[in-house]
Amino acid sequence: MKTAGNLLLLAAGLAIVQPALSQVSVYVDFSASKLTGNSAAYPAAGQLTNVLYGPTVGVTKSLVGGHHLFLAADIRGTFTGGSGQRMDGVVVGPRVAIPVKKFAPYIEGMVGFARYNDGRNTSVSSTTDAQIQINSGIDYQVSKQFDWRAFEYGYEQFYGIGGNFNPKTFSTGIVYHIGGR
Repeated sequence: MKTAGNLLLLAAGLAIVQPALSQVSVYVDFSASKLTGNSAAYPAAGQLTNVLYGPTVGVTKSLVGGHHLFLAADIRGTFTGGSGQRMDGVVVGPRVAIPVKKFAPYIEGMVGFARYNDGRNTSVSSTTDAQIQINSGIDYQVSKQFDWRAFEYGYEQFYGIGGNFNPKTFSTGIVYHIGGR
């Protein structure tokens, strides 16, 4: 009875995964985010600038594609920190890529939420609020299943702490296409 149940579960899993194999990609990037802004919570601090480092992970699902243009949905999480500060966020949005030979330049617009903590452990030292991002970059095809994210630049508007922070993020990483292209 256990064997039949396990085989049924395996068959159901394969039926769900099989159609999406060539349409899903996962990626892991190393990100450096320049966090610059005026601190509304601490006016005496004036202009604040720090660089936060950490991983960006995500999943991209192809929606429509052809030879010259691809439209996909992207969901990502960025987890950066440094100098006692942390900025972690999750965003989702559409992505457009235009492949040219082994290069695939792309642009995406994303919305979501981020949590900022300045490390001071006071009631106004952390906030969770909305954010928007515009990311653009270039992926380079290394093999049928792997791309190297040669470069990505992201501009962000974080609406926490008076909306004063606009992180600018640079990333590089690896993209894995489940099932190949």
